[in-house]
Amino acid sequence: MKRRLSVYVLILVLVASAGCVKETYDMDMFSSRVHLSPAFGLPVVRGTVTLSDFVEPVDTIFIDSDSIFLYAEDDNVIRFVFRKDSIISFNLEDYYDFDDMISYNETFTVGELDLGSFYDTISFSLDEISMKFPPAVRAALVLLDGSTGDFPAFPAIALDEKTYGPFDNFEYATFSDGVIKVTVTNNLTIPVSGLNIQLYNAAGPTPVGDPFTFTLINPGQTLSDSIDLTDVILSNSLIAAASLGDNPGADDVYIDLDNSSIDISIAGRDLKIRSGRVILPIQEVVSIDDKDTVSFDAGEDIEIDEIKILSGDLTYSLNAMVPLKASVTVTLPSSDRGGSPVSETITVEPNTTLNGSISLANSTIDLGTISTQPYNMLPIYYGLEVSSDGQMVDFNSTDEVSLDIEMLDPGIDYVKGYFGQYGDTIDTDTLDLEIEDILENVTGSVTINPSISLNYQNSFAIPVEIDLDAVGYRENDSVDIDLDAQSLSYPSAPAERDISGSFTVDKDNSQLPELISLLPEKIRFGGSAVMNPQGNTGSRDNYIFGDSRFLGDLEIEVPLDLRISNLHFADTVDNFMEDLDIDEDIPVTPEDVEYLRIQFTALNGFPLGISVTMSLYDSTSTTILSTIDATGLLEAASVDSNGRVTEPTECSTELEITSEFWNSVEDADKVIFNITLVTKDYETTDVKIYNDYYIEYKAALQVKADINADFDE
Repeated sequence: MKRRLSVYVLILVLVASAGCVKETYDMDMFSSRVHLSPAFGLPVVRGTVTLSDFVEPVDTIFIDSDSIFLYAEDDNVIRFVFRKDSIISFNLEDYYDFDDMISYNETFTVGELDLGSFYDTISFSLDEISMKFPPAVRAALVLLDGSTGDFPAFPAIALDEKTYGPFDNFEYATFSDGVIKVTVTNNLTIPVSGLNIQLYNAAGPTPVGDPFTFTLINPGQTLSDSIDLTDVILSNSLIAAASLGDNPGADDVYIDLDNSSIDISIAGRDLKIRSGRVILPIQEVVSIDDKDTVSFDAGEDIEIDEIKILSGDLTYSLNAMVPLKASVTVTLPSSDRGGSPVSETITVEPNTTLNGSISLANSTIDLGTISTQPYNMLPIYYGLEVSSDGQMVDFNSTDEVSLDIEMLDPGIDYVKGYFGQYGDTIDTDTLDLEIEDILENVTGSVTINPSISLNYQNSFAIPVEIDLDAVGYRENDSVDIDLDAQSLSYPSAPAERDISGSFTVDKDNSQLPELISLLPEKIRFGGSAVMNPQGNTGSRDNYIFGDSRFLGDLEIEVPLDLRISNLHFADTVDNFMEDLDIDEDIPVTPEDVEYLRIQFTALNGFPLGISVTMSLYDSTSTTILSTIDATGLLEAASVDSNGRVTEPTECSTELEITSEFWNSVEDADKVIFNITLVTKDYETTDVKIYNDYYIEYKAALQVKADINADFDE
């Protein structure tokens, strides 16, 4: 036959334990067939179990990289705590990229430049002029040279051409502005009438402007006229073609052929050129007071008011596509470095590209000085000076100088501004706990008070609001966590840069206990987190630091502070008592035991009652064959209004294992367990489990056997 081995071992131990039986027997008097009917009691076990024996102030069980703590705090209430470090961890670069925020390009067309003035004078002496007179007039003047006499009349004459220059500051040039001032001084002793002058470029020759005439110039008098040079091309040598009109002469004047003359001077003034081969002086092409703005590209909806930079540079590329030495001065007027704005002058040689950097180390940049947009705007002043550095160069006003500026990867101390309503959403999902089959066998209710805490270190000085949603479902019942949106703590910048905080979900702000106590089959959850939940108020008082980070640790605490209302659990398992063979030669069978009782007594210091039954079940006939009933195995101890045990409860239970039960083991294919838990005064009181709770217990066996044994060989 097949039986549970332990049952037979127990019977044999009891039979063999003569020391526990009061009668004595002479075995030689027995026949080969023996009939015994002893009754006896046997103490089995006794002891005391105190929770403090198991739960020290902190006991830890490690599971993978996480940990579960079972401990009692100062109040001695037992708690289960699950902790997981760094469930949330992100740094500045995970959300914001302040690299390459500045990208600025400016191309300066050199344009029309100033050319230095030029000047020269030619003279026509009376000796030269008289050579153009009729011979008689010339002879008369020669006779009067050095004396006073009558200056004879003479007809209109053309003078010899004379050349100005060459001028040393240009070979040729096309002018966009300027004049040539022509000045005539009459150093003769007679009036000059009808003086006509025409200027020509020596190269060509081509006329320069229109001819002009001085109608009358008295002795010693100086007169001037000018030629507009707009769109005029000049060579560095000019020819003057002059002529005189009819002259009536004069009486009684001093005649000096060598020392009296007509002087004609020219002066180029206020000159601007479009092109040419020239020597250009140092000159300002773009005023240092010229302003521009650079837009910071920090990301959508981000408004930066101020940046403090610990290290980093403005990198530049200055390309002089011009045969001139160029110097560009760049100033950031809204910056401050040691009490002065960041400023740099960059000089590049002709037709050269120069790459370099402007240090921004330890500087503060204000991006809110432009009234029309007081954020993300960097004012910049720039100026450009050029010169040919004393060299003759080929110049064109369309020549360009370009400047490219970038700020790459700065070392940020802090950034102040508004950093948008960046948000993240936890997509709604449903967690199936897959305990529906288990819950079908559970009735009653349990109420516990867990809490979930997010303990964090935060150095982002930005308001953040978290909204979590969770609903537990069990059959037709549901419980919403009913948690209001929670705001996380953040530093009071700029004085404070890091803060510790905790975000806790518990019975005080949610229905978490009700949701968990539902013993849900499924939990639907979702949520969201958003920065600056109030939106853009215009204050731009968010702060981000170069080492900003958010580090969050999860802690789930379940204090043994609960209420159990007849929580009944039923489970059916395969019959574990029919699978072992027993030696057929053993003369004792379960039928030989009239009864076996276990007497269990306890002094229960826990506010928790337990009832247990174990039934043998035949699934074919759907019949319960026999049951061991331990109803009221432990009765709950009394508690006060705070749920603490006031005094332990004495309880006594008798468990009888009958021959009927043993005989049914072979016919049962299943075993049904029914366990019921209840806390004291569960209708009104939450009980607490303290680490000084204890149980004193003892158990004894009472056996009566009816043994028929055959000892024949």
